[in-house]
Amino acid sequence: RTNIIQFSQHPTIISSMLAFEKEIVEKSRYFDLITKECQDYPMAKTMPVLKQPENFQEQEEDVVMAVQEKLKFFRKLTSNGPAVPTPLKVVEKEDIGHKEIPKVVKKVDRKTKLLQAIPAVFKHSHNRRFRRSLFLRSNYIEQFRRWTDQKNKLNRKRLNEAHQLCLKAKHERIACEIDRYKKLILKQSVHVIEDIRISSELIPLTKEHHDRLMELSKYPLQQVIVAKFNLDICGSDIKILTSGGWLNDKIINFYMNLLVERSEKRPGTVPSVYAMSTFFVPRLLQSGFDGVKRWTRKVDLFSMDLILVPVHQMLVHWCLVIIDLPAKTMLYYNSRGRGDPNLMRALVKYLQMESEDKLGLCLDTSEFRIEDAQNVPQQDNMNDCGVFVCMFAEYLTRDAPITFSKKDMKYFRTKMVLELTGDQLWK
Repeated sequence: RTNIIQFSQHPTIISSMLAFEKEIVEKSRYFDLITKECQDYPMAKTMPVLKQPENFQEQEEDVVMAVQEKLKFFRKLTSNGPAVPTPLKVVEKEDIGHKEIPKVVKKVDRKTKLLQAIPAVFKHSHNRRFRRSLFLRSNYIEQFRRWTDQKNKLNRKRLNEAHQLCLKAKHERIACEIDRYKKLILKQSVHVIEDIRISSELIPLTKEHHDRLMELSKYPLQQVIVAKFNLDICGSDIKILTSGGWLNDKIINFYMNLLVERSEKRPGTVPSVYAMSTFFVPRLLQSGFDGVKRWTRKVDLFSMDLILVPVHQMLVHWCLVIIDLPAKTMLYYNSRGRGDPNLMRALVKYLQMESEDKLGLCLDTSEFRIEDAQNVPQQDNMNDCGVFVCMFAEYLTRDAPITFSKKDMKYFRTKMVLELTGDQLWK
């Protein structure tokens, strides 16, 4: 009883101990009946092997010994409480003559003893826990396989649906791109010849001009029509001019070189002209004078009357700066908006450093008139700025007043096509 009280310090198994003690009491009460019915069979394996009691005192000792064995087992499980003295192993003795021969008891391993000593209460709870576990059921593998098969079928179905949607979207995109390509890229350019109203001082277009335009319209877009000034004018450049497109660097640089060539061929009748490349201003603003000083190593800028500086403002708008050295002016021509003071200061500094580098003289720009050009015709769209720049330069390099307007832009586009492909200016 003292051992039971000490073992009761473990509240998690008190109920189990009480049930076990009750079971022992019932066994002792009906012990006589059990021994009579089971004389020919061994005792249950969960109980130690005992001699048949001769009296009630021996029976009580056997019951106490069994309780001690159970207590020892529970103490091993909990590893708490004082040790319980282990009862001596009971050995049956047989009398053969005058000698006592001990009876050999079959040894039982430790695992078997522990399993035999587990009370029925714990066995039931252990079995109940295993029955409730999903992973220890006998049909768990079959259920898992069925679940995975269903999941795989669902995933394959969704994958096929996504693949079909992807193919459908791909075919729709390809069809849309082909349709747009057919609309935008024509096998043969078609130019509509319209009656263009022009000012009285402009050269009218003749039938030969229209025939030449029709002939140029048949050229492939990538075919080179004119190669000059290290530049190639292709069918795509002609289409830009005739279709009202935005002018590129190649067209403007080619036209500026035509203006310089005209001044060289007609000295004394027109001002001497030098035209900067459209890439001059970006390099000057980025690298300063050192980045562009070699661009004019073969040219004496200060011997020229006019210096043309095309400006690609913010890469979206064409403007023009014309430096008139004899008149000491620097004017900014913009067909849409105002000038750029920062650029004008950079050009003044460039002229001063160019004079020191090439001539060894300090250029005095204090008397220069640096401003925006006044009364300049303005454009009413976003594509004609390049044409305005070319026409500003064409008029001023032959000392002609600017009398054109935005209504003449279609005429000037046709005129520029014929001038570029004819390798000369009309005037």
